[in-house]
Amino acid sequence: MKKHLYLNRNLICMIVISLIANMSGSMILPLFAIYVEQFGISAFRMSILFSLFYVGRFVGGGLAGRIYEKVGAKRLGLSLLIAEIVCMLLFPVAESFIMLSILRFLQGLVAIGLTVFVRVTINHISTMENRGALNGYISSSEGAGMILGPLMSGMIVSFFSLAVPFYFVALFSCISFVAVSRMAFFHSPAQPQQQHSLPQTSKRKTMLMKQLLLYSTVHFLEMSAFAIFLTYFSIYATYKLHWSPAEISLAFTIIGISTFVSAPLIGQISDILKDRLILCMAGLLFIMVEIVLFLWFTEQWIVYLGMFVGGIGGACYLDSFYSQLGDIIPEEHRSLFIGSVVSLSELGAIVSPIIAGALLECFSISAPFYYNIILVFIAIVIQYFMRLRSQTSKNRPLG
Repeated sequence: MKKHLYLNRNLICMIVISLIANMSGSMILPLFAIYVEQFGISAFRMSILFSLFYVGRFVGGGLAGRIYEKVGAKRLGLSLLIAEIVCMLLFPVAESFIMLSILRFLQGLVAIGLTVFVRVTINHISTMENRGALNGYISSSEGAGMILGPLMSGMIVSFFSLAVPFYFVALFSCISFVAVSRMAFFHSPAQPQQQHSLPQTSKRKTMLMKQLLLYSTVHFLEMSAFAIFLTYFSIYATYKLHWSPAEISLAFTIIGISTFVSAPLIGQISDILKDRLILCMAGLLFIMVEIVLFLWFTEQWIVYLGMFVGGIGGACYLDSFYSQLGDIIPEEHRSLFIGSVVSLSELGAIVSPIIAGALLECFSISAPFYYNIILVFIAIVIQYFMRLRSQTSKNRPLG
């Protein structure tokens, strides 16, 4: 009973923190135009501010994993929440481009740090029987944050000042800080340590490096696809589909709602099937269907249906991907491994939109999304062979 209460309390706290991390990162998107108008920031400098968030995420993932390993979950969580509060309080008073750049970098650093903190903690407090469901709740919270962030900031600024959305998130961060400070973080019972010879230790490290390369590559491709979609869909919808800003906003809202609603159910399915990789592949296939529908059709209801399917795909992929890492990576390596995976994958969010932009300039407005389909297809192929190899090793007779 006590263990169940501990799990539920920690889960609720992780859900709230995940919500905050995604709200704070996405809520500034509708405010960029206001910053341009009020502070006279050029479009080029605005793009730098946008990119610095992803640079911060690239730097922060591996760093958070190492700190988690050194100082533990509680200290890392509290430190990140303090940084989040400071960041939110400084944004309203920052008027220079240099200060805004520092804060935007810090925002990315903290956002990915909180993601690592939450995902590693969830994988520590869960088992293979409920890991998918718990990660599903986190993915659902991330979807909710992506909806509420821009919606909340846009509505609040319409009635109040530019500072109020930042103060709102700072208040939530303060509440989370108090909650985390009262939490107890217990790892699963440690397995008896066995003495390994040097060749065995080297073999284990080599295996971890191979896994890191494979999973980082898959996540790099998925993050690349997501970043391209986030960067260029509004342009495509405006000039190719001739949509209004309200219609474009509705498309992103549909994705967020679809992820929010479907993620917990998909997580439970992941636990029942005990085949995380097949769900990862299914999720990527759904994302590919989403892209194909708006490339090949112009009817609004079909495109919106694609967005709904894409939201389910994102939930399938994220739930199963993080649960798979929790299943296969030993607890002593888990924080650094997950931190390294998310850090390396953020390179995709930095590099791929630039490549997609070059394709748009050289070919057509549709070219970035055909490139997107190729990236997603490669990720599916890699995961197919990973799954095939995993099944082969399971079926191999002992002795």
